[in-house]
Amino acid sequence: MKIEWTLYEEEGIDPIDPVGDITVTNGQTTIQVEATYLDSWFDALITGIKGVQTGSKVTVEIVEEPDLLRFEPSNGGVKISYKNTAIVVSRIDEFIQALKLAAKDFLLRLDQIKGCECNNLLNLIRDFLNNPSEEWFVPNSRVG
Repeated sequence: MKIEWTLYEEEGIDPIDPVGDITVTNGQTTIQVEATYLDSWFDALITGIKGVQTGSKVTVEIVEEPDLLRFEPSNGGVKISYKNTAIVVSRIDEFIQALKLAAKDFLLRLDQIKGCECNNLLNLIRDFLNNPSEEWFVPNSRVG
């Protein structure tokens, strides 16, 4: 399981609207989106995995994208669907680990830029990184 991103830096980085490419892959299947708002994608991935841990199917809207991101529990893992592509990750904790690594690198890069404190999505990503899974896992809650 791997989540990779590339931040567009040619014209300078906008800390409020960081644009780039993101790839989510299980090594066999890949979801790849180009020229998208990376902070919104990280927020959607975090929201989805939080919801699916309750055992529920979750649909997450990525504000700037026309398509929905779907999460579904799958035998102790998670199935993530976007457009016509579905990735199955055998263990939820494997996905969480990949997400935390990618999100940490993303924040390290953006925190070097003045103005990041105005981006609320970055604070949500920070909360995800700073809290152990147990603190944001709420049993029997429903998302989407």
